[in-house]
Amino acid sequence: MSHQNWIFTSLMLFSLLGYAQTLKRQSLGIQGSTHIVYANAKSYYIQESIGQRSVIRTYDTNNYSLRQGFLQPIDASLLSENLDDKLLGYFYPNPFVDHVNVQFQEPVFDVITVTVHDILGRLVYEKRFDPSQTIIIDFGDLSSGSYLFRLQMRTEIMMAKLVRR
Repeated sequence: MSHQNWIFTSLMLFSLLGYAQTLKRQSLGIQGSTHIVYANAKSYYIQESIGQRSVIRTYDTNNYSLRQGFLQPIDASLLSENLDDKLLGYFYPNPFVDHVNVQFQEPVFDVITVTVHDILGRLVYEKRFDPSQTIIIDFGDLSSGSYLFRLQMRTEIMMAKLVRR
């Protein structure tokens, strides 16, 4: 083999090494789903993909992370970047006598914390509710007057001023 052919062949081999296999982050299947599951007073974000043959096991107890297959964790900034901080819903009746109904206009997937303050800013009621589209809050011993209601699910908040007759 001549010297020129050897140099040409060597250059071709080295240039092809630049196009060798590289590891890419991707899911092999195009089908799957994402769910938010509520269990043991906590909500969990679960992704699943169909069509993966190998198993890669990941389990973290502190961060509640569970991964199998080639799924990669989602960056938290992607999840929270476009989220609205207002919890959508409405209270009724207003004024109320002994209970208030709260109807949410969006999916409720986590614990709802309800706090009620009187007009002096004192906390008069606090309770956690399991995820539900409708909450009924009973006030047996609350005196007549104006109250500030605050409901929170994670970072989303809904507030209203209600009157008890």
